[in-house]
Amino acid sequence: MAATQLDLNLLRLIVQVYDSRSVSKAAVALRLSQPATSLALGRLRRVLADPLFVRGAGGMLPTPRCEEVVTAARQALCLVDNAIQAPAEFDPQTAQRDFLVTLSDIGEMAFLPRILAHLARVAPHCNIRSRALTAQELPEAMESGSTELAIGFFPDLERPGFYMQRLFDHRFVCLVRKDHPRVRGDRVSLPVFLDLPHAVVEPEGRSHELFEQLLKRKGLSRRVQLSIPHFMSVPAIIAATDMIVTVPYAVAEYFLKFEELRLVQLPIKTRSYALKQHWHARMNADPAVKWLRTEVADIFRRHPVRSGPGSSAS
Repeated sequence: MAATQLDLNLLRLIVQVYDSRSVSKAAVALRLSQPATSLALGRLRRVLADPLFVRGAGGMLPTPRCEEVVTAARQALCLVDNAIQAPAEFDPQTAQRDFLVTLSDIGEMAFLPRILAHLARVAPHCNIRSRALTAQELPEAMESGSTELAIGFFPDLERPGFYMQRLFDHRFVCLVRKDHPRVRGDRVSLPVFLDLPHAVVEPEGRSHELFEQLLKRKGLSRRVQLSIPHFMSVPAIIAATDMIVTVPYAVAEYFLKFEELRLVQLPIKTRSYALKQHWHARMNADPAVKWLRTEVADIFRRHPVRSGPGSSAS
């Protein structure tokens, strides 16, 4: 019961009287009046059921109970004072830290390599821990701190309590096998596009939904021969079939490392969409996460991701 009746001011008072051996000197140090200091000391004595200090030749002498309380009070005040001080600056060269991030599989494939390469140079002892979360899981994970930064297309995070920063714009293109019998040149016609069998990658809550919504608005339908949740099997599937797949340009550019594939333009005019980094308000002032956000933004500013052939994102 005694602990619930104490506050930080009373703890500071008992420590100050202990150190100065004087109630009047403690009052001056704490900028309190003499009567207020005496009243507070009287409250301490009642709460702790001990005189705490007795007058002696050297001033106010502590009782054994006072010695115990002062030792505990110093520890408590040290913890509180350290916690409320301005956080230390983050030094990337010496820091040893795991950054907790979430990226779509597109992000892990196309963007994470450049982020890791940069961290290896400027923050050699820091690590990335990437978690795959659903659109429903991500907000709670960011609120709890188990994910500190989300990079990609996460429209569900555009809500109160979250911050966001645009990194670059992106758009969709198609991939077919290089010797596809029905797709010639660098563009596929709308009739052929709708008639071809399609592979559709459907990672939950990701950018593919934008293209699906566009087709629905235009009243267009196609045959989806294959629906899969991940991108990594796409190159082998497209190279071995007559299917066509619509993907973000960064994915297509990455997959063009496979010589059997060819990029073609969509027959439908589509808007670019913004890829962003998101973070929760609780991490907004954290020096380490603030540093990482700045570095990620600088990476894409210095080395823009192209949104499609002949274009670049700012």
